[in-house]
Amino acid sequence: MFKRKFLVGWWRRALRRRVLFSALNREERGILYMTMKLFDEIRNAKVGTIIVKILAKLQEALKGPFVRRMERYGVEKAWTMSKTAVSWGYGAAGEWAREVGFARYLTVLDFNAPSGWGV
Repeated sequence: MFKRKFLVGWWRRALRRRVLFSALNREERGILYMTMKLFDEIRNAKVGTIIVKILAKLQEALKGPFVRRMERYGVEKAWTMSKTAVSWGYGAAGEWAREVGFARYLTVLDFNAPSGWGV
């Protein structure tokens, strides 16, 4: 399931980005640390599911502010624009909702919009 080297990589990445102690509580850090130290490979499904939940929290904490904004604002805006364009008769616009580049573009536009402009 998981190897020690994989878990150590996540641990080090979280330490470097300074999110290990803010994202995980004491118990979760302990579980991750002990698993890294005691096992070369995790084979137990229950331990694996616990580690997956911990790594999901770390992954969310390691995301930057732009990625978070793109996931919330950009994807929603791309879906709305795609739906509107399809309702106006432009069928090829259905693909816009699934394009990460378009969501990224809309997020950059939102970041660079002067305050007080737009809706």
